[in-house]
Amino acid sequence: MKYYVGIDLGTTNSAISSFDGENVRVWKSKKDQNDVTPSAIYVDKRGKRFYGKDAYLKAAQQPERCATLFKRFMGTSTKIKLGDEELTPEECSAEVLRELYKNLPEEIRSSDEVGVVITVPAAFNQMQNAATLEAAKQAGLGKVALMQEPVAAIMSVMKAGSRDGNFLIFDLGGGTLDVAIAESMSGKVNLLAHGGIAMCGGRDFDRVIMNNVVIPWLRSNYQLPDDFRARDEYKKLLRIAAYKAEVAKIELSSDEVVNIEGETGTFDAAGEEIYLDVELQRSTYDDLIDELVMEAVRTTRETIEKAGLTPQDIDRIIFVGGPTNYKSLRDKVVLEVGVPVGSIEVNPMTAVSEGASIFAESIDWSNEEHGRKSAREQVESGKSLGLSFRYVARSTAPKAKFAIVLAKPVTGYTFEISSRDTGWHSGSMELKNRATLELELFRRGSNHFHVDVFDASGRPVELENSDIEISYTLATVGAILASHSIGVEVCESSSSDKAVLDYLVREGDALPAKGQKKFRATETIRAGSDEAINFKLWEGDMQEDVEDNRFIGHMTITGRDFDFGMIMAGAEIICNYVVNDSGSIDLEISVPSISESFNSDKNFYSRQGGQLDLDKVADKLNYDGKQLMMRVRNLGENLEDGAYMEQLKKAGEVASQAMNVQQDKSDHEELQQLNDAILKMKKELNKIRRGNLQLLREKTLAHFEESYNDFYKEMANQEEDELYHRMFAAARSRIAQPGNGFEEVIDHIRGLNYEVMAKSDKFIIYDFNCMIDSPEDFEDKQAFEALKQRGMNAVVNENIQALREVVDLLWSIKRREDDSDANGVRSNIVRG
Repeated sequence: MKYYVGIDLGTTNSAISSFDGENVRVWKSKKDQNDVTPSAIYVDKRGKRFYGKDAYLKAAQQPERCATLFKRFMGTSTKIKLGDEELTPEECSAEVLRELYKNLPEEIRSSDEVGVVITVPAAFNQMQNAATLEAAKQAGLGKVALMQEPVAAIMSVMKAGSRDGNFLIFDLGGGTLDVAIAESMSGKVNLLAHGGIAMCGGRDFDRVIMNNVVIPWLRSNYQLPDDFRARDEYKKLLRIAAYKAEVAKIELSSDEVVNIEGETGTFDAAGEEIYLDVELQRSTYDDLIDELVMEAVRTTRETIEKAGLTPQDIDRIIFVGGPTNYKSLRDKVVLEVGVPVGSIEVNPMTAVSEGASIFAESIDWSNEEHGRKSAREQVESGKSLGLSFRYVARSTAPKAKFAIVLAKPVTGYTFEISSRDTGWHSGSMELKNRATLELELFRRGSNHFHVDVFDASGRPVELENSDIEISYTLATVGAILASHSIGVEVCESSSSDKAVLDYLVREGDALPAKGQKKFRATETIRAGSDEAINFKLWEGDMQEDVEDNRFIGHMTITGRDFDFGMIMAGAEIICNYVVNDSGSIDLEISVPSISESFNSDKNFYSRQGGQLDLDKVADKLNYDGKQLMMRVRNLGENLEDGAYMEQLKKAGEVASQAMNVQQDKSDHEELQQLNDAILKMKKELNKIRRGNLQLLREKTLAHFEESYNDFYKEMANQEEDELYHRMFAAARSRIAQPGNGFEEVIDHIRGLNYEVMAKSDKFIIYDFNCMIDSPEDFEDKQAFEALKQRGMNAVVNENIQALREVVDLLWSIKRREDDSDANGVRSNIVRG
């Protein structure tokens, strides 16, 4: 590979750099000669497109014709409106990538020997990584690999100057926070831990100013409707105000007091022209962003703890990203984290793209996996002698060890090594097993050497491989760590509906990771049929509570995917997987019984099922909020010591916000942040539950037994009564057992409770009314409305049998917590 390119595809700004093995260069934007290019697209009325600064400046005046912040929605199915067009976030990102690539000189752009690394936040999930690769494919960039942004920042730090010790990267960009702990020893870097927040960046600071300063000022000074933020006629006002707020925020780096001011070209309900004139003091701003900064501090502390270190073990914090240019923020982070030194050792705006270009040189672009080049090589050279060369192929020091390996002894043979770059010559040396030599590396990048071997008569010996290449690198990164745990959902047994995760990789595991898992089908799949085997992938650490994780897609193999035979229930299924440096997954499924293999790059793997559509997500959030609130109340009622009061209060606030969110009164960012907050709260409540599992199970069983004695017993027949007692005994025996056996029995008791109650016509009417009062529980609104009308007609006509049929159908389309994110796909494999 001749050229190495690094791209920082940012939320608000992007940058591109190249590395030739020796030097890094940041390529400025063609039009305005800036190191960074705003991630913005503008289309005029004639359809002409503008990018970068031109587009960004037009965004405030014509927001409906401009696309910005689309990185925040990567991995969702949300549409980005751009004039009369609707684009996906991937399509928007592809346009920015193409525009960035134009900044490179012609010799790089036209070359076939280019390897491109695009950085992604460590907090990005699998769907977001896949969306970034799709954007690169649409942009036509050729050979592309992804790399975590904090790792790229580490490479940039090492370029600036190697210092031994532990350091912390605090990378706060326009949209995300990444934190990484690294250990540097003689130019070699080991990543000890990393963490981050997917929705925490400079854009969120802008939103805080808007929500707490600008919007209240507008409401108090002008006549505006309550829902003006959701109305199209005020979009221009809000964009201009947001732009002015961002400018003022930047000015606070040097001024104690700034004004958010300027014309907006818009009018209030009384016809008065709206002119911004809002004072903002630095002290006020610091107070407003304090909660966000402290959330970043907590993430930093957690990352230090994950590394097994204390703040005293960290030598310094290195700040990266535009928002860290604000000194007050840096001082706050240093003080709260407790690390003695905070510094800006690299250009905060371009460090990530520069580091990515350096990292690109370490990738082996000759294979599809784009793994990293080996640090050591052994080359078979003289077969007649059993001769091979063993050497350090990549070195951070200006010298590298070279050794001779001989399978059999020889007499009188000699060898010489010369540099093809400088003419240096080693002189003649005896050829013997384990003969070693330290080769001087005269320049950064590739150093080329030639080996000659002579027999006892001084005649040259023909060698199959006589040339070696050694790279003198700026830095070498050891293992890169997985940001998330990723697992395949499997049934606990062929007779159980309860699922657990079988992990491919755990958070903190070294990447890349390769392996093989063996499963067995629980159902028979016939060739040519619509029957399917489903591999559901989840991201998260809740192994036994699968639905509390993030669903990231599924790989489905149907009977239409093979022509002959059948996959019998119990048939072995082999899953080979690779999780690469960026955390992206490649799967290959093989079924020996039908001699077929299925690869994830042939559309067998789909991430679409896990994607949110932020234009239609409010109902899902209402439902998730209701489920979360039920958990909060359950834990609050059963854990009475108050130890978890603060966590439960916070989870309750998130649940309440989700239950009441409205689609037309919330923007995409608010909805995305709320969805992430629900996932975070699920994780925290899961930890509380797992830490008190036996106590909670005992109280759950006591509750069901009490309900049975008080209510269900008198309604149950003898057969049902006996079944209750058997299930109570089964649940009691499973209270202290690991796994989900207890919960599975409790689910059966719930089902029996419903069967007993459903004998009553009044209960069926009550159940119907409860369901139609909760439309958020149903994703298929058309089917819901049709069944609602049928049910209401049945009630009016006193046709209870028809109403029972409607209730059954409503239950069949009702959301379930365990598949609300999983597109209704059911797992049907068990561990092999």
